[in-house]
Amino acid sequence: MSGGRNDTAIRMIALDLDGTLMMPDHVSVSSASRKTLALAHERGAKIAVATGRTLSILGNVCDQVPQIDYIIYSNGAGVFDRGGSKVLFEQPLPRETGKQLLRRFDELPAFLEVYAGGKSYAQRNKEPFFPADAFPKIFVEAAKRGMVICDDLAATLKDTPIEKFTAYITDRAVYRSVWDELSAREELAVTTSFPISIDVTFAGADKGTALQKLCEALGIPAESCMAFVGPVRHHRQDLVARYGFAMANASDACKAGAPYQTKSNAEDGVALAIQQVMKLNP
Repeated sequence: MSGGRNDTAIRMIALDLDGTLMMPDHVSVSSASRKTLALAHERGAKIAVATGRTLSILGNVCDQVPQIDYIIYSNGAGVFDRGGSKVLFEQPLPRETGKQLLRRFDELPAFLEVYAGGKSYAQRNKEPFFPADAFPKIFVEAAKRGMVICDDLAATLKDTPIEKFTAYITDRAVYRSVWDELSAREELAVTTSFPISIDVTFAGADKGTALQKLCEALGIPAESCMAFVGPVRHHRQDLVARYGFAMANASDACKAGAPYQTKSNAEDGVALAIQQVMKLNP
């Protein structure tokens, strides 16, 4: 971080997971980050994770960082209060939009993961498209354990509101075509967590908006908030926070939009920035 001193108490720390809080294996949180977040929590800061993942596949993260108070899940489609064991906000896709997107993705040479009702679903005949070589083996194994594999996604989810679609497309021409197609639809929010993924939620269901709603509900002003974003496209939660950080491994667009930068997730950038702003010495 460059410039400024911590002249206000930090009451909220919001963290992306992959490429930010999580180490490069996408599974583990470093000892330095765990210790720093525990100390920040003791000093009165609420901890929120903002992730594209859904609730059922976050147990390992919460086990490592039990101080997590809130989960902004499925790219902002919902906010979960861990202490109260309840969903605070939800904004799933409209039912007909979800059905139409299921049909569209079924036509593509893509592995599709669907988050609905806090769970992860995938269709059996799409398994050959799963890009296992694109991720660390330990992450792939954990992801597969958390998925509900079914023969017919449309039938399985006919009565369940869909939070988010994630399509993994390795063919770059197909990827660009689908990205442009979906981005042109005003009712959708389209982003990405990995170079081969396309995440789709309802317009307005994004991490930044969810964080803003959460802070407003808790009476926490932007001046008392820290937020960290990783290597993703079209991210805005750093704009919600006075202390918005882009990781060193973030995209150029993220870095350009964030007031501050810190080291990469592999170099404990989250821990270092929190220590400096909150003047902590773990």
